[in-house]
Amino acid sequence: MKSFSCLILAIALFSFGCAHNSTSSLSLASTAPQLQKSELKLAANPEEKPLPPGEITREESSSRPDNLREGQDPTGSEKVSDDLSDEDLKFEEELDFLEEEGEEVVTIADPLEPFNRAVFHFNDKLYFWFLKPAARGYNYVFPEDFRICVRNFFVNLLFPVRFVNSILQGNIRGAGIELSRFMMNSTLGLGGLFDPSSRGLNLPMQDEDLGQTLGVYRMGHGVYLTVPVLGPYTIRSLLGWVGDGFLDPVTWYVDPMLLSWGVKGYKKFNEVSLTLGDYEALKEAAIDPYVAIRNAYIQYRNTKVKERGVFPEKAPAAEVYTSQPEIQKASNDSFTAEFQPRLKEGQGFFSTFRFVFTNKTDQELSLDWENSYYLLNGRRNGLFLWEGVTWDSLKKVRSQPLVLVAPGSTFTKVIFPAALVGRASPTTPGGVQYIQGALPEGKNGIELVVREDGKVISEKMVVTISK
Repeated sequence: MKSFSCLILAIALFSFGCAHNSTSSLSLASTAPQLQKSELKLAANPEEKPLPPGEITREESSSRPDNLREGQDPTGSEKVSDDLSDEDLKFEEELDFLEEEGEEVVTIADPLEPFNRAVFHFNDKLYFWFLKPAARGYNYVFPEDFRICVRNFFVNLLFPVRFVNSILQGNIRGAGIELSRFMMNSTLGLGGLFDPSSRGLNLPMQDEDLGQTLGVYRMGHGVYLTVPVLGPYTIRSLLGWVGDGFLDPVTWYVDPMLLSWGVKGYKKFNEVSLTLGDYEALKEAAIDPYVAIRNAYIQYRNTKVKERGVFPEKAPAAEVYTSQPEIQKASNDSFTAEFQPRLKEGQGFFSTFRFVFTNKTDQELSLDWENSYYLLNGRRNGLFLWEGVTWDSLKKVRSQPLVLVAPGSTFTKVIFPAALVGRASPTTPGGVQYIQGALPEGKNGIELVVREDGKVISEKMVVTISK
C-alpha cells in the first residue's frame, strides 16, 4: 500500500512537468534570497539601489550612544562620516571584494504563484497559530539536550538516504564517511542519540538526497511549488523526497501507515522546536516573505548540488583557548544580557559569541545593533553581525538597526565581529555568508546599546581570551 501510494504520487508529479531548467549569470546586486519568477533579487524594491558597503560602519565619535537624542532614528537623522578609521576601511575593503566576485543569479519558473501564495499564507498561519505555540510548550517540558538527542536519532536513522545518494553522485569518499559515521554513532553514540562522529572524530554529515542527485545528473528544477504543511519544493526536489521515502526505515518498519506519518511529523516538529525564531527573522527582513523564501530555497538547493559532499577540515595546531569568565553577564532594572565566547565546532579556538538578551520590563525594548560595538582591549574595533549573515542581512544592519524584544521575552543570537574576522565566501547557501576565523587573545567585549521608550541604556561586557 505504501509503495503503491508513493508510486502514484511520483507519476503524477512527474507528469506535471520538469522541463524548466535553471540558468545563471554573475551579479552581486541580485544575490540574496528575494526573487520574482525570472531572477533572484535582494529583499528590497528591485529599483532601489543597494546601500554602499561602507555605510555598515560610521565614525565612532558621531555614533556614541550618549550623543543620540531621545527618540532619534539613527538611520534617518545621522549621516555617515567620510573620515573612517583603519578598521572601517579594512571592513570596507572586504565588502568591495564581494562586489568584485559577484554571485550567481538563479531563475525558477513559478506559473502557480497565486496558488503557491495561498498555500504559503496557510502554512504561515499554521506556524504562528499552532506550531510555534505548541513548540514553545514542548520546549518548556523537554530540555534542549533531549530535543538534540531526538534530532540526532532521526538523522542517524536516515543514513541509507545519504549513503545511497552519495554513491549515486559518485562521491565514494562521502559514502565512506557516512558509513563510518553510522557505525560510530550507532555504537558509541548509543543508537544515534549522540553524535561523536562530528564532535570528536571530525566526520561531517553528507547532507545528500535524491533531489540533489537528480540535479547532479542535469535534471532541471521544474516549477516551484509550495506544499501544504511541508513548505517550499520544486518538481525535482519533491520527486526526490518521494524517492527518498523508499530508503527511510520508518516507511517500512513502522505500521500502520498513519503511524509512520506521525513519526515523521514528530521528527519535523522536534526540528521546529530547535529552530524557533529563524522563520520570523527571515520574514521580518524581507519585503515579500514569499519571494524571499522561494529564492533562498532555490539558491540553497543549487549550492547543495554543486557541493557534492562535505569533507573533514584540516585539524588545527593543538592549542587550547580559555575564556575568563566563561560567560559575562550584565543586569539592570530593564534587562539581563549574557555574552559567551563559543569554540568553533570540531576545533579548539573561539570564533563567535553567544548573545542572550532578556527583557525584564512590561514594554518593548529595542536593541540598537548599529551602535553596539565590538570592543578589543578597551577600544571599539568594529560592529557585530549574526552568524550565517547574508548580503541582504548585512544591509539590514544599516537600514533596520533596531531589534525589537517583546516584554518578558528572550532574544538569542550567535554573533561575530565583522570588521575583525569576517571573510567573505560567495558560494554559500542563501547568499553571501561569512567564515569566522579565530578571535584574538586579549579582552574581547561588546558595548551594548538598548533603547527603552526614548531612553538610551549602555552596558559593557568583556571576557579575556587566552591560550
